Amino acid sequence: GQFFVMMSPQEVLQGGTQRSIAPRAHPYSPKAEAPRATRDEKRRAQHNEVERRRRDKINNWIVQLSKIIPDCSMENTKSG
Repeated sequence: GQFFVMMSPQEVLQGGTQRSIAPRAHPYSPKAEAPRATRDEKRRAQHNEVERRRRDKINNWIVQLSKIIPDCSMENTKSG
């Protein structure tokens, strides 16, 4: 393969000298975010709540329809 050098020839040929690197202004700290397990639990709980509301809404519409439709009783709605 080919090598591409991104420095000046003087820097490449002066292998024995150290280049100075600017010190960090502040120490490295990783992002402060919630652990994955906690975040996943929150997402799961929120999803469960949304699904529960959706099912309740559907069941309420079924009950309302069963009251409107003649000869429809609640015993028949569960069995199909």
